[in-house]
Amino acid sequence: MNRVTCLALFLSLFLSAAAAQKQSTSGKLSPVAAYKLVALKVAGTAHYTDKEILAASGLQIGQNAADGDFKEAVQRLGDSGVFSNVAYSYSFSSAGIKLELQLADTDKNKLVPARFENFVWFTDDELRTAVQRQVPLFKQMLPIAGNLPDRVSEALQAILTEKQFPGGVDYLRNTDGSDGALTAIVYRVEEVSIRISGFEFPGASPEQTALLTTAARRAIGGNYSRPGLAVVAKLDLLPVYLQRGYLRAEFGPSDARVLPHPPAADDAQGLADVQVDAIVPVTPGEVYSTSSVDWKGNSAIATSEVAPLLHLPPGQPADAVRLLRDLENVSELYRSRGYMTVQIKPDAQFDDEKSTVRYGLNIVEGDLYKMGELEILGLDTQAKARMRAAWTLREGEPYNADYPKKFLEDTRQLAPRGVPWAVSIHESLDAKDKTVDVEIRFKQQ
Repeated sequence: MNRVTCLALFLSLFLSAAAAQKQSTSGKLSPVAAYKLVALKVAGTAHYTDKEILAASGLQIGQNAADGDFKEAVQRLGDSGVFSNVAYSYSFSSAGIKLELQLADTDKNKLVPARFENFVWFTDDELRTAVQRQVPLFKQMLPIAGNLPDRVSEALQAILTEKQFPGGVDYLRNTDGSDGALTAIVYRVEEVSIRISGFEFPGASPEQTALLTTAARRAIGGNYSRPGLAVVAKLDLLPVYLQRGYLRAEFGPSDARVLPHPPAADDAQGLADVQVDAIVPVTPGEVYSTSSVDWKGNSAIATSEVAPLLHLPPGQPADAVRLLRDLENVSELYRSRGYMTVQIKPDAQFDDEKSTVRYGLNIVEGDLYKMGELEILGLDTQAKARMRAAWTLREGEPYNADYPKKFLEDTRQLAPRGVPWAVSIHESLDAKDKTVDVEIRFKQQ
């Protein structure tokens, strides 16, 4: 819990009260007037107004208040997690009590954004506005510690209940897979089935819309969620543009339009069923044509041998999807020559004025690997001997990553017949000796 400092000015309290009694026309100060909260002053926070702090504290101007009420208010503010320190003091006058709060905002690196995953009945702005009416300290960013995320969850549930929408609200703390750092707090509606009925693509041309609709067909009937649709956009939709030279096309966060059909009970799962059209905005950008391709770093294989594998004709829209396939073919060529750790790093240099792109293909060939040990598993002794005898890639020779697959195609008749075999190939690279051990495993299906 945040450190709370109480600076109760008892001496000032009694002196002020005595002075007020002397100034009273009746000769005696009303106890109610003496303890009325007449003002709140806030200092130290750059994110919140006095009005927002007052609402979050649970206090009200004009109410009767005492030290215990101030302690509760400070506790409430401290428990939220958005302040690293909360201190208070108060003084009396003839009108009542004036409360002063000294706050220190929590460090920015201890705040993460709140995200709404599938609240399809509202826009994000509508949700933020509605939540802030109930949770005055909510301003899109949430503390990684404290109870403010719970208060937001309760507010979202109250909003659904008030509107008589189905489902219960829950939230997850999203982390970065690389270091486990918290990246966002994601709120979602549970206990309701929200299905995608169709798609809309604001920003796309009619021709592009037709192509995108076809590319998104696998998502029809699936559950609506923003993270899920972000994956669809990256894997299924973006290639539609990259194939046609729209190298800087971008998809925005999705929205949804609830279709005007009454919710129906799903007998199989007991869930309410909501049908939506998913709205995925796109900014296509310009079409970029290839100006030139430069090969760098290749010495084991000449440019004249790798260049024909690339399909980026100058003056034509750059097909970035085809480029990736072509570069994989170049990598396969290198691996067939024993360069098992080859890397090809494309560097796209854009000329926005001419709408062209120049590719620099940087090849890091790596070390030459040689054939190591061969192990064949799952066959009887005789069949294993036949397979070994047919293997012609000898230890110490440059390894050929294409060879094992071709070997199995050419020696299929050497395995016992009449048995349906599942065959797997596993390559183990020894980085120290620069060798490749091959394991071929036969398993009866």
